[in-house]
Parts: sequence; structure tokens; C-alpha cells
Amino acid sequence: MRYNYYVTDSKVICVSSYAGKAVRGISKCDPKDTFNVEKGKDLAQTRCDFKISEKRLKRANQRYNEACDLVDEAVAYKARMANYQDESLAEYHALKKKLADLEASM
Repeated sequence: MRYNYYVTDSKVICVSSYAGKAVRGISKCDPKDTFNVEKGKDLAQTRCDFKISEKRLKRANQRYNEACDLVDEAVAYKARMANYQDESLAEYHALKKKLADLEASM
């Protein structure tokens, strides 16, 4: 991933992107602590990565649910088509027999 960092006196902002949108992670130094740029970058990047991970998981769950819906629809369609095939076959055999009986009686 590509990251851009913006550093102020006591804050680091890490910016990356996911699905074409900017995602930020921010770290702020507690006034009681000594500001360390590298630790701030690491924390900001990890927060940014975590947000991206949340977005990926949400998208993956949505896609999985969509796939489950498509499978359910396909199974229902298959059941309807099996019923249609059974009815067609029964009608075919009934009419074939009727036709044979009619032709035999003439």
C-alpha cells in the first residue's frame, strides 16, 4: 500500500486509499509524553490499516451475502425447472398413450 504522512508538532496523520477513497489514521501525542515521529507514524499507519481492514471485511461480508442470495435463487429456480420438466414429461407420456390408443381404435 501507498501511504502519505503529515506530521505536526504532536500529531501524525497517515493517509492511504481503499476502493478509490481516502482513509486516514491519526496518532496524537499525549502532553505527558515525548513526541516520537517514528512511533507516531507506526501508530497512525496501523490505525489506517485497521480502518481499511474493517472496510474490506464489510465489503467481503456484503459480497458473500450477495453470493448466498444468488445461490438460493438458483436452487429455487432449479427446483421450479425440475417440476416443469416432470410435468412436461408426464404430459408427453399421457398424450403419447392417448394418441396411440386413438390411432389403434381407428
